[in-house]
Amino acid sequence: MEENKPIVDFLQPLGLETYVGDFKARGFTEDPDFQGLTADDLDSMQILDEDHRGRILAAASVHEISDEHSVLQFLREHGLEYYFSNFLASEYTDLEAIERMDPGPATFDDLEITLPSHKNRLTKAVHKLRKRQRVSFVETEAETAIAYGYWSRPAALEGAICDFLCVKATIKSPDPNGRSVEREFLVDSGSDVVTIKSEILEQLKLPKKGDPVQSKGVHATVKKQLHSGIMVIGSEEIHVEVISHDGIESIGCVVMQKFRHFITPDLHIWLGPVRRSAQSPGREATATRGFREASPVPGPSTS
Repeated sequence: MEENKPIVDFLQPLGLETYVGDFKARGFTEDPDFQGLTADDLDSMQILDEDHRGRILAAASVHEISDEHSVLQFLREHGLEYYFSNFLASEYTDLEAIERMDPGPATFDDLEITLPSHKNRLTKAVHKLRKRQRVSFVETEAETAIAYGYWSRPAALEGAICDFLCVKATIKSPDPNGRSVEREFLVDSGSDVVTIKSEILEQLKLPKKGDPVQSKGVHATVKKQLHSGIMVIGSEEIHVEVISHDGIESIGCVVMQKFRHFITPDLHIWLGPVRRSAQSPGREATATRGFREASPVPGPSTS
């Protein structure tokens, strides 16, 4: 990818290419970095002109991730970033085009992929992408999906022998003027908190909640500071407790229990929030007739 291209693409329409070096020096180099830029960020880059600041902040407030960046992220997830320029040259410029790709000899030649391991990576990645996108059958009159999860293998679990349930969600500060970031989260029903990487926690500036607590993992217990955050899944917002974890970013059972779920070998459908009532029966999902009423499934006592 051409050096500084994302910065140039962001600043050029504003007529402010003069700040490309400042953005690069402070690490604002990729598409997601421009979403939700703040006045503090501009201060750190010594951008002081009020008119220029206003233009940049206005553009940042409506900035959307480009299709090209989505392709780059897809390739990075699978260790294929080297071929990014080849993908663009072959008109694989968005995820829909990659989903339609036939990962065979002709495509490998076109993309100049010669290593057998890289051919295998791309083949698996395309099949995984198709699974993520295969969701159209769930839109029925009976139910509307809130969000769509999928089976995947986060980078931190690259060596695992199986896939895990994952979902794209946004974590943000409770501060109305605070920052937010979209991440891929592993669904971890064995945890009661949300975990995010320490650098993301610092970026969001989530407020601390109480004193540090003992975080009990599988192999060790570590003292961790709790933070308050808001998790956004689809159109739903949930107040959550957040701790830093530099391995796996995950959503715990507190978030899961707010929703109803339909899980298949291909995908994970997040349905509307649970409305707890003695008068309301549970609901059972069916792939052919939407979602029908069923007897409630007993759960653990909350008393």
